[in-house]
Amino acid sequence: MGTAGRILGAVLVAVMTATTAPQLAWAQAAPATNASAEEAKRKGDDAMVALRYEEALSHYRIAYAVTKNPALLYNMGRAYEGLADFPKALDALEEFVATASPELKGRVPKLDDLLRDVRGRVSTLVVSAPVEDAEIRLGERVVGKTRAGQVVIRVNAGKQRLVVSKEGYSPFDTDVMLPGTKIETVNARLLTRASSGFLRVTSPVAGAAVSIDGKLVGIVPAESAVSAGSHKIALARDGYEKAETSALVAVGERKEVDVPMVERSSILGRWWFWTAVGVVAAGGVTTIIALTTEKSPDTGTIAPGQVKAELRF
Repeated sequence: MGTAGRILGAVLVAVMTATTAPQLAWAQAAPATNASAEEAKRKGDDAMVALRYEEALSHYRIAYAVTKNPALLYNMGRAYEGLADFPKALDALEEFVATASPELKGRVPKLDDLLRDVRGRVSTLVVSAPVEDAEIRLGERVVGKTRAGQVVIRVNAGKQRLVVSKEGYSPFDTDVMLPGTKIETVNARLLTRASSGFLRVTSPVAGAAVSIDGKLVGIVPAESAVSAGSHKIALARDGYEKAETSALVAVGERKEVDVPMVERSSILGRWWFWTAVGVVAAGGVTTIIALTTEKSPDTGTIAPGQVKAELRF
């Protein structure tokens, strides 16, 4: 069963629950209000069946504002799940768990499994920045603004592009890996445009990690706002020698630096191993006979042949 079908099936169960459980709560409202809440819930149910999740949410919110029926929180959580907005889905489902009666929660099949699944799709992002009221964007979605201290935001897990920006400042732009159920902390360094430029680092070696002034900024090609002046660049990748260089960036400049890397060769493919040394005296001249063997870099075994070299003193 696909995701939409799984969500729909679970929501239909919750629709039945919402229909049977809240009669007492709804009876306390005025007749006109009660009727409008029932109508809103019905429209929400119809929208869920048609997989129109945004529309369903709007109707469920109207019904919940009147009835405060926890079953509607569950339905809203499933609608958010259908929109792949897992942080809001988790918020709604956790509120459902906190407010619903044991009897009502018992009517939801595999509730613990659902919560575990949604929590695994949510990461916690902690952003700190020296500038307040800067926009925090993950991918195409604005998720918050900076303030004094730290901002803690629940976000979808996975690799995403983080951009923190404010007028008059060079944006902080980086890729972040946000693991499910974990906390990722980012210090967004925002520099004024009047005192900074951009440094973009590329390399012929794909997958190389880029550090600027000792701080990891990403994988090539990587770009970062930097203060005007000289900056140390280092690239690292398994199988290659570490590459280092420096770049001078002027105010307002966007400088690109391409850094080559040298593949690391096996030490066994380059060295000779001395296996025996003999001394021979002939005609008053002492000759040292050194027997060497060379390890084959191709086979990883020592060839049976030996090379004889004479060292005369």
